[in-house]
Amino acid sequence: MTSFLAGGPEEDVFVGRGAELARLADVITRVRQGQSWLVTIEGESGVGKTALARRSLASTAGLTAFWARADPSEADLAYGIVEQLLRGIDRRVLARYPFPVGDVVKSSPFAVGAQLLGVLGDQQAGGPVALVIDDVQWADRRSVEALSFMFRRLSVDAVVVILVVRGDRDQLDEPARRMLLSMAQRRHISLSGLSVADVAPLAAALGAGPLSSDAIGRLHDRTGGHTLYLQTLLSDAESLERPGRETAAVPPSLAAAIGDQLAVLSVPTRSLLEMLAVVNGRMPLALLGGAAEVAEPSAAIEPAVRAGLADLSPGEPSRPVAIRHRLQRDAIYAGLTAERRRELHARAVTLVDEASAWAHRVAALDRPDEGLATQLERTAGDEAASGRLALAATHLQWASDISPARADRERRLLTAALHLMLAEETRGLALRSAVQATGPSPLRSCALGMMAFSSGQLGEAEQRFSEALAQARIDPGSQPLAAMIANRLAGTYTLLGDGEKVKTFGRWALGTGCLDAAAASQTRTLIAIAVSQLAGPRAALAELGHLDADPARVDPVDVDGLSFRGVFRLLDGDLGHAVTDMTASLRMVRKGATITLGLRAYSYLALAQYLAGAWDDVLLTAEQGFSAAAIHSRRYELPLLHLAAGCVPAGRGVAGEAERHARLAEEAAASLDYGQERLYAAMARALVCQASGDYLGLADALGHWQDDSALDSRSRMYAALWRPLLAEGLVGSGQFEQAAGVLEQLRAENGQVSYLRPALAWLAGWLAEQRGTPDEAARIYQRGEDTGGTESPVYTARLLLAHGRLLRRTGQRRPAVERLRRANDLYLALRAAPFIARTDEELAACGLRQEPAKRRSALEMTGRETEVAHLIEQGMTNAEIAAELFITPKAVEYHLGNIYAKFGLTGRQQLRRLLGDSRRPAPA
Repeated sequence: MTSFLAGGPEEDVFVGRGAELARLADVITRVRQGQSWLVTIEGESGVGKTALARRSLASTAGLTAFWARADPSEADLAYGIVEQLLRGIDRRVLARYPFPVGDVVKSSPFAVGAQLLGVLGDQQAGGPVALVIDDVQWADRRSVEALSFMFRRLSVDAVVVILVVRGDRDQLDEPARRMLLSMAQRRHISLSGLSVADVAPLAAALGAGPLSSDAIGRLHDRTGGHTLYLQTLLSDAESLERPGRETAAVPPSLAAAIGDQLAVLSVPTRSLLEMLAVVNGRMPLALLGGAAEVAEPSAAIEPAVRAGLADLSPGEPSRPVAIRHRLQRDAIYAGLTAERRRELHARAVTLVDEASAWAHRVAALDRPDEGLATQLERTAGDEAASGRLALAATHLQWASDISPARADRERRLLTAALHLMLAEETRGLALRSAVQATGPSPLRSCALGMMAFSSGQLGEAEQRFSEALAQARIDPGSQPLAAMIANRLAGTYTLLGDGEKVKTFGRWALGTGCLDAAAASQTRTLIAIAVSQLAGPRAALAELGHLDADPARVDPVDVDGLSFRGVFRLLDGDLGHAVTDMTASLRMVRKGATITLGLRAYSYLALAQYLAGAWDDVLLTAEQGFSAAAIHSRRYELPLLHLAAGCVPAGRGVAGEAERHARLAEEAAASLDYGQERLYAAMARALVCQASGDYLGLADALGHWQDDSALDSRSRMYAALWRPLLAEGLVGSGQFEQAAGVLEQLRAENGQVSYLRPALAWLAGWLAEQRGTPDEAARIYQRGEDTGGTESPVYTARLLLAHGRLLRRTGQRRPAVERLRRANDLYLALRAAPFIARTDEELAACGLRQEPAKRRSALEMTGRETEVAHLIEQGMTNAEIAAELFITPKAVEYHLGNIYAKFGLTGRQQLRRLLGDSRRPAPA
């Protein structure tokens, strides 16, 4: 069964398009085979894009289609397209997904997109699914972001997404263009006019009677085969007898043809159509007649219906009427005089709801109106307070346009720009030239600062915010604005690594008492980051002492503070609580909370899991981070995210994947004008070198940060994560003096970090070995084993491997074998292939022949199979795994089936046994 849940009635007439229908049929065949496809249908308005989509789906049995149509008047309504797509879903199904219906505008697109995946997964139980979004160019931003996230997560699902684009897709904004590219398997259909051979069948279907070949040729030349243009002429018998005219571009020529249609209609009929064009929506016939001042609207509307200009729904009691096609509406509206438009907009105010009335009130003006501008500004303030920033910005821009005084115009424009920089950066950045043209003011400097910050130009952002704050502080009435600017300046200095200035401006902003709860929480977190840079992670944890000790009881408004409490615990050596805090913060994000300080929680959680030996969890966390980044990543977050994603592939010897992440981290870091992100890229490169044993490359990657005087406070803050890599490279490449200096710095600044103790013992002992003092090295290794922490199997295994190698070289075979086997067991559990090879070599040198371990090869799964298997081992159901991985249950079934087939398994119990066996040591 095919159901059309939104988007209007199915087209009555359809001819031609055989090639395009065949291409769509091929896609649907592939969808039935378990492939997800995205089809873009692009073309001029009225050429037949929507009709093509409807015809292709209407002829497909067993497929459920969900439709949504974007409208320019609703472009600022958050999740409007999502809401349309959900209208036909059974309420009992939606009840399983906590869409925050009443507060959806404050939910992150990430959270909404994740829930949409679950809904879509449920719908596939009844067969293939089609999602059709018409007029994508007008889709609201929140829906575009949520749907882009969902589309990227589809893989083996029986889903076809059809996106209908009016005009040229290259004219779409960046988020919409990304949505068109959000699925791996795509097909693009560019629709032009019908062929000459299609004209006669179309005429017959419309009842225009037989046409001569000359008439057909003349019609095709005149219309270019444009479907709506042809229908317009064929619906008007008189137009067929008129002499041909020069071919003009569509839509101007179509507008002229529609003008010809209107010219022969009665005044009452034209009045109804003109009123409909202004209202731009369906309208009960009686209400429409009253507004258009037509005494007998039932009789007057019939000629418009016969001409194909309007659709009447006689089956509904109110008999709503609407202009059939948007292009017809545009042509009718364009033909109105300015005075007639103003008159009709004034009448339309009483026909529409209060939210829609604002546009008609503005359009009805013929001079500036400060009273209306003030009302719009007040409404925008309420909308901004409730989180509807894009809508507030639109109303402020209207208010600016009708403001008599320049100062009011500029204030309202600049406030709109600030809202857009928070809600829709692309739209906000488009206002840069208009903002630059305004006079000097704190608002102007703040808006330009936010634009610079968003573009990664931190130097300019610092300058602009500093100017804005200095200006705002002069005016006692601007303290709320000054507090907001100080908050932005603190965030800028956080990235620039100037902790003292972060504290200064952050504390000042808090002291004003003007920040709302979310901004105040963010500012406290920024101050804690600065304190960590200046005084260490324990001092930073004290700054966050107001947070509940139990992360489950922390308020969602403090999600940033909770995530960074986890980061500080990581840097302080408390891996367990670090993972708990960061995991809890990301759980809040899944429920709709927004991390205002970016996606770093994903990356630092992955690094904590890496050090704790939870390498399969690292893959899940990094994957989730990239899923969130797909919506609106900022470039400065990418180096750290690629570092997090590359550490496990490097450790497991998946060289190509590790190299890819290192290269992408380097490319992203090179485009930024501040240094910390280059350190993350260097760490990603160092891990690649570490896995291959390229110690000189490892040292070179981090060589810039060897000079302690060159370190900024951010680099020093995270030294516990990167200095062990630098020290390893220096020792391994024979740079002993430099290695000793780095180790001393590591001991002095991070010696209290418990998981680093085995790393310090391993590196110090190895340095002693390289310097020719094996007895000292043995004492250091042994002392490290006796006193070192065991929280990090990554470092513990390196210590055991180094000590075992030394014992073997000094003839102490039995204790050497004991340590090498323990190291081997740890590496087996991690599936760290390069390091397993090193322990195998050492054991072989001890006279122990290592048989190839079949259990290791049995776990050579794809990345997605590894993630699914890991969660199966944790006891999750398919639905729970789908929610965790942001895929559909159908995709889980697919990957699980592949695992079973690949390894000859018949169920979950055998899979868990396989995974458990893979971690057991080889028999002695």
